[in-house]
Amino acid sequence: MTPAGGRRSKIRPPRKSLISSSHSDANSTDPTIDFDKNWAILQNAISQIQNKNVSNLSYEQLYRKAYVLVIRKFGEKLYGKVSEAVTEHLLSERQKLLALSTNAEGFIQALTRQWDEHLQSMKFIEDVLMYLNRVYVKEQKRLEISDLGVHLFKENIIMYNNNEIGSLMDSIILDEIRKSRNGVVVTSNIYTAKVIGMMEQLTEHGTSADIQYGESYYQTIFEPLYLSSSDLYFQELSKSFLASNSGSKYLQSVTRFIKDEEIRLKNLPVATHAKLTSLMDNILIKDKVDSIIQSPVEGLDHWFKPVLSNAMRDGGHDNYHFQDLKLLFNLVGRIDDEYQILRSRLKDTIISQGNMIPELIKNSLESSEKKPSSMNAASFATKWIDYVLKYKSQMMEVWKQSFDQDLSVEQTLTLAMRDFINNNNSKRGNVVNAPELLSVYMDYNIKQIGKGSVTAGVSGQAGDELNNLIEDSLQILKFVKDKDAFEAYYANHFARRFLNSKTRGASQSKGLDIEEMVLSKLCEEMGNTSLDKVIKMSKDIKISTDTTKAWKKHLSKPNGSTAENLIDLDLKICNVTVWPNALTKDYKNFESGGSEFVWPRQLRETIREFEEFWSAGKKNDNKSLHWSPKFGSVDMRISYPSRTYDINLSVFAAIIMLLFAPSLPLEGDEEVSAFSEKKQFSCKEIQQLTGIPEQELKRHLQSIAVAPKSRLLVKSPMSKDVNEHDTFRLNEKFKSPSTKVKVLTVSMASSSSSSSSSSSTSALAAKRKDEEADEVNSHIVEGRKIELNAAIVRILKSRRTVSHNELIEGVIRQLTNRFQPSIVSIKQRIEDLIEKEYLERDAEDRNLYHYIA
Repeated sequence: MTPAGGRRSKIRPPRKSLISSSHSDANSTDPTIDFDKNWAILQNAISQIQNKNVSNLSYEQLYRKAYVLVIRKFGEKLYGKVSEAVTEHLLSERQKLLALSTNAEGFIQALTRQWDEHLQSMKFIEDVLMYLNRVYVKEQKRLEISDLGVHLFKENIIMYNNNEIGSLMDSIILDEIRKSRNGVVVTSNIYTAKVIGMMEQLTEHGTSADIQYGESYYQTIFEPLYLSSSDLYFQELSKSFLASNSGSKYLQSVTRFIKDEEIRLKNLPVATHAKLTSLMDNILIKDKVDSIIQSPVEGLDHWFKPVLSNAMRDGGHDNYHFQDLKLLFNLVGRIDDEYQILRSRLKDTIISQGNMIPELIKNSLESSEKKPSSMNAASFATKWIDYVLKYKSQMMEVWKQSFDQDLSVEQTLTLAMRDFINNNNSKRGNVVNAPELLSVYMDYNIKQIGKGSVTAGVSGQAGDELNNLIEDSLQILKFVKDKDAFEAYYANHFARRFLNSKTRGASQSKGLDIEEMVLSKLCEEMGNTSLDKVIKMSKDIKISTDTTKAWKKHLSKPNGSTAENLIDLDLKICNVTVWPNALTKDYKNFESGGSEFVWPRQLRETIREFEEFWSAGKKNDNKSLHWSPKFGSVDMRISYPSRTYDINLSVFAAIIMLLFAPSLPLEGDEEVSAFSEKKQFSCKEIQQLTGIPEQELKRHLQSIAVAPKSRLLVKSPMSKDVNEHDTFRLNEKFKSPSTKVKVLTVSMASSSSSSSSSSSTSALAAKRKDEEADEVNSHIVEGRKIELNAAIVRILKSRRTVSHNELIEGVIRQLTNRFQPSIVSIKQRIEDLIEKEYLERDAEDRNLYHYIA
């Protein structure tokens, strides 16, 4: 046998003759003398093994001695003597360890060395007492010799004298761990790992009711101490991190510490990893993360500031906080894989920033150099859409860089944007009407694209602009909750674009192409049913185009004797039941007979001829035709002394100009020039001759007599306002750099600002605007009533009987993609349908409804 730590030779069983001899000895010798004699030899061998003097030992002889004692039923006594011998040795070694108690490193090294030597010696002793293990230990269910050695080491070294050595060992290991956590370079890591490994092997084999069988010293004593000390350490550490008042530094410090702590955890049992990680995450992250997120100095608002600031500027940018947000995301993920607290605070931050956008836009427009025009609805809507889309783009970049493209976080970002776009949680009073703003934005840009070059239709640059417009609009539309409201506003703007359009030929064709492309994409997104009215209006536009072609073809017939006296028409024919009532409600006020309005003699023949053309055949038998001068335009050729101009102006303005046309020559007389007649009319006279409503008249007079670039008439006295006694005559000195002149109609707001009766005019303009808004809102409300009724009836018709709560939930679920119905409105519709006998309440249960077939 070689010394401890060397290579051992294999122990072989005794020869048969040896076993026979042993049996013979056992039968002829006194048992007591035999045990003492044999034990003395074994005891000496055990002592030699413990002192590492094993080279002269005969394991065959020692095995025989132990074998004889077991055979002669001395197994219990032998087991006890071995235990006593090992105990005596361990107690002596314990004193040596205590002598090193003041030297922590030396103590730990000596303890681990003693442990290794004890395990080695117990292995040798177990080899000698192999037969004792095989027979006595197995029959009596006692600890095997090696396990006995571990138990004795625990009781006589570690736990002896009220855990004296163990407490010293625990405090040294905990102190080493604290030093490592504090950044001190610890050279005894290898010994620390060995000691912890020893603790795991020091298992409890007692039968005490309060100690689970098989639990180790590590589990019962050291781990609770370790977790308790770690708890205190983490608490102190978090306070020191918070003292910096910097959320960024806290995240960085915690992340770095956790990374180092996970390295230290490798020296500990796997079972401790989860416990310590949970403790560390709870104290450093869970208990502190919300206060860090909401920190007014460096919290989520601070980290998200560049998202808003970069979205609101055209050039340059603030530095993003990608790294801080990524650290935050990773830390929160350690305590909650659904990121609930982060998502909640993200939503609040985004809604708060989104609600600031309208105020920032207003400030930007107010500080603009173009103050008079910068605050109009189109400017605000365009900037709002632009900034919201930029803000979304900035957020998605943060999502990619910092949030690992987590789908739950993306959903939160989307819901937050939807909330502030629909302005449900505004705390600043910056209420925006997203459906209306989107419609205004689309209306403005469709007009701008339509004004571009018509040579390439909607291809090239115009095509790119249109595609961008559609893409941006659909992005915002996906966030809009009240899509029915958008449909109503879009229908109103769509109608205005057509009715107010002054384009002809290729320009008109391009405009129709643009409208069709936009409408097609909207139908793909929302469905044809949703845009039913706009689709019907679009059909009216096509009918108008076809009718115009048919009319021109009719005029080109050879037998059309009166064709040369007729005016060329580009028709806009609208079915008043489809088009917005706000635009068509007074369509009967401009009839030739019985009303104050008077069509000029130059137009009457054309009107009469077209009405005959309209009535010819049977396709229009069930349709009545009414003329409305409120919309459209007229192209007139007027010869001024300087040159002849082709002038495009509104119908009302054209009717005013026709008053100054030369009188019809009498038979045989020559035609007289309009300028030689020197016609002059007062505002009051013009109103009497034409029947144009007063406010419209003044507005159009300002357009053709006051506006600097389009003074077709001379006003006396010259001033911006128009009074009933002001006189007007043709402007002989009118000049324009181009032969083609387009007269822009003065807006109602501009007209009111320059009028002497500005308060009343402004009030009228505001009233008209309010009436139109009320008309649209009324349409929305009525439409919702119809949709609510239909949803309620559908549900009851399919189920026949349904409870109140189920009906409410079903209606909300069906209509949530159209608008957000309120509980009150649903209840009102239920009551209405009960009155109309579509459904009834159950006689016994008032919360139960039945469908009435």
